[in-house]
Amino acid sequence: MLYIKRSDNNEILEIEFTPTEGFEELSLHDPKLSEYIENSPNSDEIIQKVLSRMDLDMVRVIEDLIDILIDKNLMLFTDLPDPVQNKILFKRTIRNLNKNSSSILVDEEILDF
Repeated sequence: MLYIKRSDNNEILEIEFTPTEGFEELSLHDPKLSEYIENSPNSDEIIQKVLSRMDLDMVRVIEDLIDILIDKNLMLFTDLPDPVQNKILFKRTIRNLNKNSSSILVDEEILDF
């Protein structure tokens, strides 16, 4: 989900990935979002920021998917290449050091466009 801030003319002004006061929820499939990005003078920059943020979100989704596949005995952790195993184990170790990491996203960065 994305959260947007609108102008008095109902135009999108800002995009954020976490709920924030003054922002409303907007589906990723809303045509107004695509229109906003496409018509923005800095659309390339917006696209890169959105994709970068979504890529970070997808990493956690993929990690969770790997855990599910392993838990259901559909794959073994050792089926993964050694470098991938090492990265996953390192991320788990680091994540466990952070006792407040219950959610996928902990920062609240606003993408100002």
